Formats: sequence, structure tokens, C-alpha cells
Amino acid sequence: MKKIIIILNLLLWAGLAQAQTDGWTKTFPSKINWYKITDAGILIAGTKDGLYGITPADGKEAWKIDNIENIQEENYDPIEGTPYIVLAKRGLIKSVNNVVDVVTGKVTINTRDLGFQNITKRIHLIKSNALLFYGINSNGKPLLMMVNLATGQKIWEQQKLFEKNSEQIVSEAGEVSDAIFIATNKNIYKLNKATGEQVYNIDMKSDLPVAAPPKEKKGMGSFVPQFGKKLDEGANEQATMTSADFFQHTNPSIIYFWNQDIITAFNIADGKEVWERVDLPSPITNILFDERGMLIATAEKTQEDVAKQSKGGGGLIGKIKRNSAGKKNRASLLCLDVATGKMKWDSDVDLQGDVLAYKMVGNKLILATARDQGTNFISLVNLDEGKSLSKKPLSIKGEIRDLQIVPQGLYFRTTDQINILDLETAEKKWAKGFQVKHCIGANSTGKIGYVYANEIIYKVNFETGDLNEWVKGISFNGKEEPGSMQVRDNGLLLTSDQNARLYDFEGKQLWHNYQPAPGRTMGGKLLSGLGGLAATMMAAQQAAQAAQMSYAKGYYGSTNPQLDSDIKTANANAAAFAGAASSSFASISRRFKATKEANNFMSMLTNFGNSNMAKDAGVMIVDKNSGKEIRKIIFGDKKDPDYKIDELGKVVYYKTGGNEIQGFTF
Repeated sequence: MKKIIIILNLLLWAGLAQAQTDGWTKTFPSKINWYKITDAGILIAGTKDGLYGITPADGKEAWKIDNIENIQEENYDPIEGTPYIVLAKRGLIKSVNNVVDVVTGKVTINTRDLGFQNITKRIHLIKSNALLFYGINSNGKPLLMMVNLATGQKIWEQQKLFEKNSEQIVSEAGEVSDAIFIATNKNIYKLNKATGEQVYNIDMKSDLPVAAPPKEKKGMGSFVPQFGKKLDEGANEQATMTSADFFQHTNPSIIYFWNQDIITAFNIADGKEVWERVDLPSPITNILFDERGMLIATAEKTQEDVAKQSKGGGGLIGKIKRNSAGKKNRASLLCLDVATGKMKWDSDVDLQGDVLAYKMVGNKLILATARDQGTNFISLVNLDEGKSLSKKPLSIKGEIRDLQIVPQGLYFRTTDQINILDLETAEKKWAKGFQVKHCIGANSTGKIGYVYANEIIYKVNFETGDLNEWVKGISFNGKEEPGSMQVRDNGLLLTSDQNARLYDFEGKQLWHNYQPAPGRTMGGKLLSGLGGLAATMMAAQQAAQAAQMSYAKGYYGSTNPQLDSDIKTANANAAAFAGAASSSFASISRRFKATKEANNFMSMLTNFGNSNMAKDAGVMIVDKNSGKEIRKIIFGDKKDPDYKIDELGKVVYYKTGGNEIQGFTF
């Protein structure tokens, strides 16, 4: 018997040893300050001696940049949906932007080499695969330049456009076939895309963008001048933040423009204003295209309100001013004629805060909103009349998670409650509502949804409006509460940090996988290392089956679900198309095709060997379809664990020490 136990233990430890060593280790000459997973899949690491590009499959050094000193994480800014990153460094007087192709390691653009002494604005021209830089040249004069992202070649430069340094670009660029539109705090300019020459300008005052107020610092540290790293922290934000924008809709000869105060439209050919300017009560948060017109939702607060709320002075008077600004709610909903800009209606909807999500049902628009003080609301609007369906917005508990139309009205689910709202009167069907705890849910089709709460999985029939107990007595090992639910082809998956369980569509458990939690040293979650467009694509894939409602991501959308989706992915598609000729874009294309496959596994931090010792801590990769364990990876006992997962590239990265990164593929 002892021999059998010894043999089993030897086999176990042999398996663990294989799990631990079956990977790669990259050792750097100096301490790793930070590391990132790029949209192209290349791992980049910043150390004191340079910036490295690491091949994820084998950990080999793909490239190294050592002529840009002391690159910090604050310098890093990826250009979303492209293989390029910007390393922005700023001093007291001078600043420089370096653009790097993360696949090749080539520094394609150095603004200092292009003649810039200081960069004040950087705009990504998505359709042209180019960057527009604005700043000061070595002679202290304003300089505007368009540069090809792939080659770093200057396409044109413009030194006569602005008379004084006080004129600053405040908008994103509007790109049309042969021209670029930009707005400053004084004018709108149409520039020839090929030469940069001014075609015409329009007198238009716009506010300068305002950065989010920094957190107040107390003590002597608040009086110390900021240098070095602190200066770099705001370099990318200052260069990319805007307070105005251009956009087009269905008419290719018209371009629309909005700033913090107005929205209007111009004829592209001659700059003639074709709209009656519409004054805005507060800045735009959403523009929704609808068959009835252009729906404009504005923000809870103006820039001035935010500034007053953040400052307001000291003492009692200052407190009163801050409280007054904090209570302001200027949110409004307007409907404008797309062709003329005339007001179709200025709704009587008491819109409570900024729009978080929306859903169209017949002629009714359902809006989920939130005040910055944390309260949440639902508003129902008859779009034919611009009338609210209730005397006031419905106050709800928790953040909105689902909106569905059922025969009884509007079914809504938040993090804290479930209820049905009468679509005619906006009254709650259930007076007290159905209170829930740790509520999560997912929808399989437009007809059926599932909700976990109170240790029960409920099945919701959206055709009848019935909600029934489907699986009772849900209990996870380790006293965990389920934190995620997903409808898959073969059943309903319920997961937590350490548990995963799949039920078939009859409510029968197919499998359950539990991995014991690791020791304190490895506490926390194995967080996704994806950012930018990669994170967006993963989220879109995971939410594809639910299709519960449209989240207010970006300024533009539509009440038509398909058009809404097309609008939200337009920039990503445009970026990919513009850079299609570049080999570096191929790696992004390959990775995004892997989003569906990446949704078929999950990772759990755990402890192997039944030892409960930190040296045996690691990660288990589990197949979501079968519950089978795909890969065991042991990290071992480290004082400061730092690990990230690349779901698209199927790699787990682990910073094992001051100057080492390990990579484990699965």
C-alpha cells in the first residue's frame, strides 16, 4: 500500500514539475518597471535600459529600443486597433512623441526629428492611417503636420494656418474623401488632405477641453513642484483630449459639427451652414440616429459645473458652491430634423443624469441613466410625441443589466432587483419588486433568459412574462457566490473565482470543476491583460448571445440594433482597412478572428498538490464546454505576484521577480 502511495505521489509531483517547467523564461538586464500585452499580441516590457518586444510563443527578444531613455508606463499610449503605440515624454518646456510599430520594433515617427519642439495635440486619422500633429517648432511658431503612420513620412506641413500660439485644436478630425476638418477654439478649417492647404475657414468659437480634475493632495506634498514622471502622466491625455467633433450620417455632402455649446451642419463643398444652430443646455453625451430624426442626449453637468464642484473655494461658502454644483442636472433629450436642424421636439422627459444604455421598442425609447452621485433611473419616451410615459423617471436600485419587453410591459433587471414596468403608465407591476442578492443573468434568445439570485436559477419566459424557479439550492465550494453566467451551445455555465458548473437546458448538472483558492501570496484574480480594441472585441464576443440592450459606448449610436453595432465597430474596421497593406496589421486580424475560440476557456488561480503551500500556487485553465482541465501552470511562492492572461494568444504571463517574465502557452 505504501508503495502505491509513493508511486502516486511521484507521478503527481512529476506532473507538477512538467507543468512548472513547460514554458519559457525571459531574463532582462535590469528591473522590469512595467509590461503590456498589445493589440498585435506582442508583449512589451519597459526596463531601465530600454523597451523590449517579446515573442509570446517562445519568449525570444523580437526587438529592443534603447535610444529612448527611461520609458515609463505613463509614456505609453496604444493607438487602438493598430499595431502602433505612442511613447509621449514631456519636460517643462519641450515634449516629444515617438511612434513604435510593436511588431517590428521600428520607431516610425519621432516628432523631434520632424521639427517639433513641443506637441500640444495628436489626432489619429483613421481612414488615412496617419497622425495629425500640432505643436510648436524650433522657432517657437505653430506647426501642423500630417504624417503617415506606417512609414513615418511627412505628407504635408502647414505653418501659416494659425496666427498665434493661443489658437489651439479642440476637436477630433473630420475625414472626408479629399479633405480634413479640424476645429480650434476660434475657427473651423477645411484642409486639403493631400497638401494641407486651407480650402476655407468658418468663424466658430469653441471651449478648450478640460482634463478631469486631479485628486486633492493633502500635506506638504501638495506644494512640491512636479517633475519627471509626474509631468509625463498627463502628456498623452493633454495631447488627445477634445471638446468637439465632426461626423457624417447618410448624406455624403454634409458634415455635422458639435462643441460644448451648439450642434450644426455644413455643406462640405463650400462651408455653407445648412442647419439652424441648436443651442445645447449641456455637452452632448449621445447622438442616436432614428427614423424620426437625430436624438441628442446631453450631460448632467457642464464643464463649468464640474470645475465648480471640484473647487468652489474653502470654508462654508466654498462648501455651499460645491454642493450646489454637485446637485446640478442639465441632462436633456432633443429630437432634431436631420436635414435642417429644426427642433422636432424638446422632450418633457426629466432625464436624470447621463445615458448608460438604451433600447428601442416600437415607438418607445427606453433609457437607463445614472446621476454622478450614484442613483440610477429608467425613463420611457414616446418618440412620436417626445412625451414621457411617466410623471417622473423611475428610480431603481442597482445598476441596470437587462431590459426586455414582455406582455405585461418592460422587464428590467439590475444588480439588486427585478421588476416589470407598465409601458403605458410606467408603473411597477410588482409594488415592492423582486429583491435579489448577488444577481447575475444571461439570455439565450429573444424568448428565454436566466437569472441567478438567492441561491436559485430562475428561468424567464419573455413571451409570457413568467419567471419560474428552474434550479434550486445552488451552492459553490469554498462558500463562493456565482459571479458570472453564460449561455453556451451545450447549456448554462455558472462560474465564480474558484468554481465552474454547467447545466444542460433541462436544468441537469453536466459537470462541476472546483479549484481550491491559493494562499494569501497569490490572492486576487488572474486579470485579463488585454486592453484597447482587443478588450472591446472580447467583450463583444462574450455579450453576443445576450443582446440585451445597447450600451452607450462612444458618442454615436442608433435606435436600430444592427446599425448601432455597425456604428460602434466602424472605427475599428476603418483602421484595419486603412492599414491593410501593412504586414503588421495581419497579426491584429489573426488575433481578432480568435475571439470566439478565446471564449471557450476560463482560468482559475489555485493551489496544486493538496499542500496549501504558496510554492504550489498557480493557474488552472479549464475548458468551458467539457469542464476538463486544459493546462496546469505553477507560479510558485513570490512576494509580489504579477500575472496577466492573453486570452487571444493563449498565453499566461507571470513576472516572477525583479527582472524575469515567464510565459506559459495553452
